[in-house]
Amino acid sequence: MEENITIQTQIAFHNLDGLINGISMDGRITKSEFDAIKSWCQTHDSLSHEEPFASLHHEIIEIINTGVLGSEEIHEIKDILNRYAPKFKEKDKVKADLHYLQGICYGIMADGDINKYELNLLQKWLDDNSHLKDQYPFDEITQVVKKVMDAGKIGHEEYQYLVKYFKEFLKIE
Repeated sequence: MEENITIQTQIAFHNLDGLINGISMDGRITKSEFDAIKSWCQTHDSLSHEEPFASLHHEIIEIINTGVLGSEEIHEIKDILNRYAPKFKEKDKVKADLHYLQGICYGIMADGDINKYELNLLQKWLDDNSHLKDQYPFDEITQVVKKVMDAGKIGHEEYQYLVKYFKEFLKIE
């Protein structure tokens, strides 16, 4: 049972880390992105009785409860995540990176917009993490992003294609 909680807290940590980085990619924070972080806190409240997750969760909740989420607060959350990262290190780096990628995709979608700048940063992350190239869904996301980037624009069709794929990857209805 304890190992299962540890795995759940590691996944939650890496998802949050990716979420924060995905949200901050375009340099602006919207209400829906604030709500995405708030939702992460609520979703993982049941894990907040286990240390070190309880302390991490508490620090994030304190920031969220101010009702303000700008670049300073995002920077503060990133500092918190960096401080806690060694405590949530997964044995399987591939799984940790895929959980992080899941968070990035959720963060990119959180504001209801996917722009070329965000996709460029996602593409850079994909390129920098080519050790995942044979892993599902990394291989598919790489192809999806490449197809949209090759189109040269994110029109309605490309946007719908990305949203559909990201939702499948994130298992969002």
